[in-house]
Amino acid sequence: MSEALLEVSHLVTEFDTDEGVVRAIDDVSFSALAGETLGIVGESGCGKSVTALSIMRLLPQPMGKITDGEVLFKGRDLTQLPLTEMQKIRGADISMVFQEPMTALNPVHTNWPTNHRSVAAASKLHSTTSHSGSGENPRQSGHSLSRYSHG
Repeated sequence: MSEALLEVSHLVTEFDTDEGVVRAIDDVSFSALAGETLGIVGESGCGKSVTALSIMRLLPQPMGKITDGEVLFKGRDLTQLPLTEMQKIRGADISMVFQEPMTALNPVHTNWPTNHRSVAAASKLHSTTSHSGSGENPRQSGHSLSRYSHG
């Protein structure tokens, strides 16, 4: 069996609030192999976005914190990396599509016309070398574009 590209083990994320500590993620575990697609689904408010923000270490500070578990990406525990190392990984190796119910992955829209400037800006922010964040149209440069489909 292949080693997981991403392995989340016993992840616990908490937020300090005026009413006390709120445990938003409690013992979440999953893994994904290279080339595998993983979808995280659930009811509104169940912790999907907080799980993704925890993996990316983009929790609001100082309220949000990972209090237990590990997030292994290519064998490195992202929860233990210095912020400077995480900044090198974000955008270059790991990305997330932020949730926006009216436009995110809308099956009647392609991603390129509406989101290429954001993707290019993120790529330039996280990389000093241009590999695909040049702003050119992926269809013209040979890169493929996936469309979201309901199957």
